[in-house]
Amino acid sequence: MQKYFFIINYLIIILFGIYNYQKIKHSLSLKLFLFFLGYSFLTEVVGTVFAYELRKNTSVIYNTWNVVNFIFYSYFFYSLLKAKIKKKIVIFSLILFLLVFIILGLFYLNYTTQMFRNLIVFGKLLMIVFVLMYFSELLNSNLIMNVKKNMFFWISLGVFLYAIGFIPAYIIGELINYRGIFKYITFILNIFVSICFITGFMISKKEFNV
Repeated sequence: MQKYFFIINYLIIILFGIYNYQKIKHSLSLKLFLFFLGYSFLTEVVGTVFAYELRKNTSVIYNTWNVVNFIFYSYFFYSLLKAKIKKKIVIFSLILFLLVFIILGLFYLNYTTQMFRNLIVFGKLLMIVFVLMYFSELLNSNLIMNVKKNMFFWISLGVFLYAIGFIPAYIIGELINYRGIFKYITFILNIFVSICFITGFMISKKEFNV
């Protein structure tokens, strides 16, 4: 059952998203978010088949997902942010992330057989910056009074909680037992993220999701 955790997790979130589609249909970012969840679900299905049924290396599958993940959230927060300087920071961060990815792939790691773990940590650090920039704008806007009705807030909170928990979990896992403690911490983090996303789909209002 454990090996199907992420598949079931994504499927539940997607079903809540589809059920509440009327709340998000007027926002391109939120519609793309639902598509991204679908892509993540398919990634987990393929990854599970490769890992447990075919006994194949899944690095290329998850390395690809991590790059797409960062590109999507860069677009997501770029579209949310109002200040030009903050938008430029997102663009610069995306370019830097892709450059690091290319350099690692060309000179240091094998994209198809090795996980780009340091790149993942770097991406999470940048995500934290994106979310904090968005929260700072949210605090100074009229939306702060109705923040619980805003799907963007719940997505950002989920992304923030995962990123802020992932980095120390990764470090602890590397020092102690990577495949043990890190795996269970990521399970817990994914549950928190799921709660945030599902809560957003359930209680957000379409007038605040534009």
